[in-house]
Amino acid sequence: MKINTIVPIAICVLVLLNSCAKPTKDVPYMYDDYETKHSDFTVQSEAIVNGNLLDAFKCEKKIDDVEHSIPLSWSYVPEGTGSLAIVMYHYPKKEHQSEINSYLLLWGIEPTVSEIPYKMANSSKWFMGSNKDGTAVSYTSPCSHGPGKHEYIIKVFALSEMPESLPKSNSLAVDLNTFMSAISKDNIIDITSLIFTDTKN
Repeated sequence: MKINTIVPIAICVLVLLNSCAKPTKDVPYMYDDYETKHSDFTVQSEAIVNGNLLDAFKCEKKIDDVEHSIPLSWSYVPEGTGSLAIVMYHYPKKEHQSEINSYLLLWGIEPTVSEIPYKMANSSKWFMGSNKDGTAVSYTSPCSHGPGKHEYIIKVFALSEMPESLPKSNSLAVDLNTFMSAISKDNIIDITSLIFTDTKN
């Protein structure tokens, strides 16, 4: 009888503990397993050589909480693309992907645009979301402090149209979760990626 009494009590305690536990933050799906359909649709940067970010583009100085963005260019936007969107992000915990930091959020880019020069990510020709810390509408430059290689990913989304749920203006309220939630699988024509590292000795 004692055992039969203890088991239900133990279960109740576990349920209560779980209900009091801090909820985990939802991690957006980043299409890391996506395979580019159009092999000539590529993205590159003069700031990245042999897969490594050049020192001149690391830890950019903040001016009014805004940092200079790296130059980007892309080629052969797929036919039928109505709008482009760009995200740059990093998994700070190498052992798992339960946390993501975003460094660049852009949308509403015309498919005729093929490059973003150095410092020019915040342009009136498209729209920008929040920086990594959510303190300003800006790019955040990689500035890894821990030793070893830190991997960053840039994705260019070729979309059939600009996501309806994203504003037609710069917005501090657009963070990574908002940005990725707005991009529908049905709206994606193709995705191309650029992976690079920031190495600290």
